[in-house]
Amino acid sequence: MTNSDSIDLLRKDHTQLAASLTVLTKEVADLKTQAAVRDERDKRFEENQERTEQSVSDLWSLGKWALLAFFGALIAAVVTFIVKGGLNVPPPTP
Repeated sequence: MTNSDSIDLLRKDHTQLAASLTVLTKEVADLKTQAAVRDERDKRFEENQERTEQSVSDLWSLGKWALLAFFGALIAAVVTFIVKGGLNVPPPTP
């Protein structure tokens, strides 16, 4: 093997390594992009989940107050009925 052949083999190896390095660099960049996209998606998902939980909490609070208002009105109606003599039963007439 001559010096020229060795140099040609080294150049060929160098070219192949450079191509492999280029491919690996591109794959690493793609992986970084995918990780960034996944992180952003997770962040948006968490924000959406927090908004949903807050909405459910607000609905629960509103429902609680609506239920309290309904039963308060019902109690007030029963008390008004009793005060106006609604439970007064006249004695039977012979």
